Amino acid sequence: MHHENPKINKNLRGRFAPTPSGRLHFGSLTCALASYLDVKAKNGSWIIRLDDLDSPRVQRGASENIIRTLEYFNLISDEPIRRQSDNLKLYEEIFGDLIRKNLCYRCECSRKRLQSLNNVYDYRCRNKKLSHEKTSVRLKISETNNIQNFIDNIQGNQETAHITSDFIIRRKDQIFSYEYAVVIDDYVQNITSVLRGADLISSTFNQLILHKSLNFNPPLYSHIPVVENKDGEKMSKSKNALMEFSKTKLSILYLALDWLGQNPPAELKNESNQIIIDWAKKNWCPKAIPQLLSKSITEQAQIL
Repeated sequence: MHHENPKINKNLRGRFAPTPSGRLHFGSLTCALASYLDVKAKNGSWIIRLDDLDSPRVQRGASENIIRTLEYFNLISDEPIRRQSDNLKLYEEIFGDLIRKNLCYRCECSRKRLQSLNNVYDYRCRNKKLSHEKTSVRLKISETNNIQNFIDNIQGNQETAHITSDFIIRRKDQIFSYEYAVVIDDYVQNITSVLRGADLISSTFNQLILHKSLNFNPPLYSHIPVVENKDGEKMSKSKNALMEFSKTKLSILYLALDWLGQNPPAELKNESNQIIIDWAKKNWCPKAIPQLLSKSITEQAQIL
């Protein structure tokens, strides 16, 4: 299901790209809402994409459940919904180019060995010229493609806290990495703006390195604090399904807006999803989004 807006700003394109590994929880809905409002407030396009490449994590029926839930909250894709699994041929083509240009290499190092290095790779396999298939493949980091910092549209200047080392773009099980696939997906869909959870800030450096290696123009990145429960744990798909919050009698969208620092008026607490979204589009203020988490969502629901 999608709709078109004749006044759409074709230069602004955002997306929400969940992994269908379970039902949406409050944290992922908050991300979806924020990414939607961030482009819709300026009449941009908002696109849903299902990041289903990591097949061992994909749960049967989760994609349909996520789409239904988003539609229930009036978060509807402006274009037909795509899946990463539709892009396998393109991933392979670009991967072949990287190999021909000698920009990546096979690596046989085990996970245990990497953990002993504190996950900072020591280039052990870079010059080995391994040929056997049961290896991962790493992208070479050099002075020409390295990225040490970027400007986050919400969190400000971000700098790497560790040395950036050659990282995996295809795993030993032959599945392309999240970072590799998502960079190509965003490029193919002409995504100009990415808003997501702050747990992906460290991954953004690798994504920017890939953009540079592939000569792609990167989107503008924004990250919101990860929604945590009262124990300081990230809301997990398994433990905190979205509908648990419907017990509060308050609109879940209202709770999400309040958590995002948007200060929705009290009279919106029990309004319909569409009325709340209409208000939020007109009053969206990215600068009001907290940079540091001040309260858990469970505490917030009790306060409200």
